[in-house]
Amino acid sequence: MSTTDKVSAASVASSTAPHGDQRGGLRWFLVLDLFTRLFIWSAALMLTAAAFSALRLWPSGSPFTADLQQAWRWSAAAGRFIILFNLIYVAELVVLRLPIPTPREGRYDTSRRVPDRQVFWSCLLAVLTKARYEAPFPGFLVFHFANLPPLAWLMGPVFGPRSRSAYVIDPHVLDPHLVTLGRNVVIGFNATVAGHYQERDAVVFKRTIIEDDVLVGGHAVIFGGVHIRSGSMIGAGAVVLPGTTVGPHEFWAGVPARKIRDLPPVEATA
Repeated sequence: MSTTDKVSAASVASSTAPHGDQRGGLRWFLVLDLFTRLFIWSAALMLTAAAFSALRLWPSGSPFTADLQQAWRWSAAAGRFIILFNLIYVAELVVLRLPIPTPREGRYDTSRRVPDRQVFWSCLLAVLTKARYEAPFPGFLVFHFANLPPLAWLMGPVFGPRSRSAYVIDPHVLDPHLVTLGRNVVIGFNATVAGHYQERDAVVFKRTIIEDDVLVGGHAVIFGGVHIRSGSMIGAGAVVLPGTTVGPHEFWAGVPARKIRDLPPVEATA
């Protein structure tokens, strides 16, 4: 057997060798997710309750035996409580994000017993991202405060995604720290934008860039490393594969997505 054949055989044997049980790592992630989200929720609740007690913002009397006027005072106070809770919740996300390094772009082996630090940082950021998009009651205003000034001025640069667009429904951005969105970017319902993609034995972190005046159709999937140029459109349900570059003013659709036709410049349709 030649040296080349031996190397090829060793490579095949290595690639087909059984991997260790991954349940331990996944369970560790769930435990981290559980305690982090419980801490964020509990801390926001504690700080809000402490502020209300210190400022004496709760009405007097019981809300369960109050007349209509008193019940309205309790309802108004509860509304202020929810607003303050959401503000503190978003501020906590920003503060917790600050000390976590942004994972470097690259390909990282996931079959190792001890994962690369970049994968570890990504797991920590994933926990915070879940806490942002799946905020517990009464955190149903987290999206609003995260996208409105002044907290939006912190969330974009610190937490991500770096965006010059606004939305009425929070888009699914799986890796906000590795996603850049330009002006007038429309992301349809249930579309997903990622800054990574998974291989069998590795995870690849790569920045995704969507330039100005781009429309991403509902239920589309944009993988890591995709660059969509200005004025383009991604059809509903399309899957844009990793590393794809969509040219300016192009319409792409399908699974996997491919170029369908050119679009007229945005100025020409005004």
